[in-house]
Amino acid sequence: MSTILLSIGSNTFAKTNIDKAKRMLTRLFPEIVFSQPILTEPEEEKYSYLFRNILAKAETQMTPEEVIDKIKQTERAVGRSPKDKYLGKVIIDIDLIQYGNEILRPGDFERNYVQQLLAMLPATESSATNVTPDTTSTIDTEAADDNRE
Repeated sequence: MSTILLSIGSNTFAKTNIDKAKRMLTRLFPEIVFSQPILTEPEEEKYSYLFRNILAKAETQMTPEEVIDKIKQTERAVGRSPKDKYLGKVIIDIDLIQYGNEILRPGDFERNYVQQLLAMLPATESSATNVTPDTTSTIDTEAADDNRE
């Protein structure tokens, strides 16, 4: 089993869309735990509304690629569509930022709000040992994000 860390955000009907994503993710990962939400300012000019962000931690036997596939399916099921991003709307965005000890999205992992949420994230039962993440190996999920729309 590997521990995964997901970053989940929305700036459009954010509470409703994040709640919907949480329900779907709980079906995929029954032992998943979620942080409390935090509101953040958009980092890009094309987004004009505040973002609601949460983190989620779960255990899985899936590979990173399988997890990414499942979270992309979840995004589509919640209502994400390619055109929304260009309109400054983020219906839902779910990113796999850590898999086991590997940080897959170092830029996201280092964001202030992610670090704040990480400190507030409840521990999963199997994460009793604290392991320092390995930031040297990455999977190019940024490219996958660009191609999913």
